[in-house]
Amino acid sequence: MDFRTGILCVLMAIAFPAVADIHTATGPRPKPLAPAPKAHHNSMAKSTTPFNCEDYRWPNHPDPRMKGFCDRFEASTLQNEARRAGRPGPSSDVVPLPSLGSDAARRSGAACVGGQAMRKLPNGWTQVSSQSGGWQRCREE
Repeated sequence: MDFRTGILCVLMAIAFPAVADIHTATGPRPKPLAPAPKAHHNSMAKSTTPFNCEDYRWPNHPDPRMKGFCDRFEASTLQNEARRAGRPGPSSDVVPLPSLGSDAARRSGAACVGGQAMRKLPNGWTQVSSQSGGWQRCREE
């Protein structure tokens, strides 16, 4: 009996590494997918006027030229950001327009959608180009 138990232990000691080799013989694991590239920063994604230049009008700021300076600096920053990201640039001026879905937008055929001026077409909406170049920026009334 002792001889058989010894042989059984030796066979089991040899068999377990062989089973482990069979288990790992399925090939290498597939490599995980690369993460998606991060989109470029877009200042216009959340706000129509990211610098809030209206806060620099005369009663709130002692220098009356500060509002104009802020407007020019904001337009320059947004145009440079669009150029670096390969997108069309925004206009330097901001016009007030009604928000999409309002009665005023239905009557006039123009609306402000996410800071972009849109014009109504028979089958949808189209983006408005500015006379100064680029797409027209707007502020919701």
